[in-house]
Amino acid sequence: MGPGTLISQLLLVTKLNPHHRRIPGRIEMHVERSRLAAAVALSGCAAVFAGVRTEVLHNSPAPFLYGFGQPDPGAGIFQCNTSGDTRRILVRFEPEASRGGADTAPAIAIAAGATRLLRSFELVHGLHTLEVATAQVDEVLARLRATPGVRYAEADAAVRIESQTTPWGIAHIHAPEFWPEYGAGAGVKVAVLDTGFDTGHSDLPSPAAAASFVPGETFFDGNSHGSHVAGTILARDNDIGVVGVGPSLSLVVAKVLSNGGVGEWSDIIAGVEWSVARGAKVLNMSFSGADYSQAMQDAMNAAFNAGCLPVAAAGNQSTDAPRYPASMQSVMSVAAVSEFDEPAWFSNFGPTISVAAPGTHVESTVPLSGWQIAFGFKTRAATHVPGSQDNPRFGRNIYCEYGWFDRDFPDSVNGNIAHIRDSLFFPADYVIENAWDAGAIAVVLSSDLESGYKPAISYDHFRPVWYVEKSVGDELIISDGVNMSITPTVAGHGYDSYDGTSMACPHVVGAAGMLFAAFAPASDLPPLAPATVRWALERTADQPGPDPRNDLVGYGVINLKRAGDYLSGRIRCAGDLNADSMVDDADFERFILAYNDLVSPGGPYTGADFNGDATADDADFQYFIRSYDTLLCP
Repeated sequence: MGPGTLISQLLLVTKLNPHHRRIPGRIEMHVERSRLAAAVALSGCAAVFAGVRTEVLHNSPAPFLYGFGQPDPGAGIFQCNTSGDTRRILVRFEPEASRGGADTAPAIAIAAGATRLLRSFELVHGLHTLEVATAQVDEVLARLRATPGVRYAEADAAVRIESQTTPWGIAHIHAPEFWPEYGAGAGVKVAVLDTGFDTGHSDLPSPAAAASFVPGETFFDGNSHGSHVAGTILARDNDIGVVGVGPSLSLVVAKVLSNGGVGEWSDIIAGVEWSVARGAKVLNMSFSGADYSQAMQDAMNAAFNAGCLPVAAAGNQSTDAPRYPASMQSVMSVAAVSEFDEPAWFSNFGPTISVAAPGTHVESTVPLSGWQIAFGFKTRAATHVPGSQDNPRFGRNIYCEYGWFDRDFPDSVNGNIAHIRDSLFFPADYVIENAWDAGAIAVVLSSDLESGYKPAISYDHFRPVWYVEKSVGDELIISDGVNMSITPTVAGHGYDSYDGTSMACPHVVGAAGMLFAAFAPASDLPPLAPATVRWALERTADQPGPDPRNDLVGYGVINLKRAGDYLSGRIRCAGDLNADSMVDDADFERFILAYNDLVSPGGPYTGADFNGDATADDADFQYFIRSYDTLLCP
């Protein structure tokens, strides 16, 4: 075995550190210490040996699901020039770069300066997520882009959830009119790629599958955004709360955004791959970012080609500047409208808008959650500081006085939780940063104010921050050094109204899922294609603006009943082209007009195409005649 081959295998040998807590399925192998050391030395990397037995990341699509209180997977055992301050990049190799030997993709990555292979994708062949020291990102990207066999390399980038505050719209898109005739979506899975899911909500179904791709977080929704989106799609018709567009649809949950509402392309691509592999027919992506990603574009194309329709929020910046993934090819971009079909003031617009849907005052399902601190066999309430990381924390409570100076932080705070008494004199951000410098894994703030204390935090913090009432702070001072846990609690399950293109997007996702469920062609015919579902929703929409399409609302506000009637005349009752439950001369006139076009305008099962071959020919005429002879739809 040559050095290049061994190195490429060893790049997969790792136990992820707490910042990258993802193990997509583990296998164990024994590695001879001397061979491992030799290979690492050849690669110019440093190794930390925790023992002869090591763990190898196995490229399985099954993610490792994290629960609160689960053991930390440990520190990495394979590292190259790591400084602790790292970024992720996405790189896609040409097929010939994966044939083995010294020119393997991992070996190329090492040579360019990458420190760790975090994930390899199956949906997009040759695509990998790599870890790189932050200071070397530009240098490594330049080397990779200049390397033969590299298709592209790009820095991983963040997206954010697209909601405002406070929302409606199931009746507005005519979903209740669709249900009696075409069903409520049974048998079709839709995927919500978001902040997670409220598993205990009585108005939400148990997901068909759920996983978290956010390091260190379970798929529990600590934000409420993901649960709100899911409720709009498929809240149950059970006489309580709200009802979704498709109350019988099945749900796949991929948590790709943190509880703080932020995610990175590599985690999102992993969620897309996982969702498609589990049979999702539609993807809900109620988030956006300003940075284009070729890797994400490839994932969207691959999902579309696999029979899955990606749908994304257009964004809430009130601009025509591109936002991604909504502006990517293969993705339906959804704008938001009010109850009067007026474009929402915040909704983005432009040439990539596909359709619009209700996005103001949309009421849906949310978890009611909070945080608690446990120490001394008691629990007390804590409030999480928005913008800081919100992972559970376990460690010793270390009192650090006012946190003004280095001397306020004892050595024992390293790896533990710093309790700081906010003096209200120095900025809270300043003392929090002092705690990070001292090695704290979290900060709990308290003050001498008897009531009304809320720290003045002016920017986001990577690590978690909470604050407590004075009485709890007094107890923490007395309990200096004791073990403590800070964990989320579920206070209940409820409903709330939000605004945003994030809220418009799930209306379209639910409608697309309903069409996939209602119009499954006969077994000898091709399945319904994503292009057909998109075209049907676009061309049957209610257009409040200039026809047929404009940059404010695209083709208009979706009309699920009309889209169902359109497809019914080509699949359920092939020939009833005017949706009157009869096949007669009026349908014959429509058929002839469409038949003269020869090619289906929007993909299979559009125009006069009844057999799904995307053309209108004699075979379709025979389908029509059989229905015409029957007169009535079965």
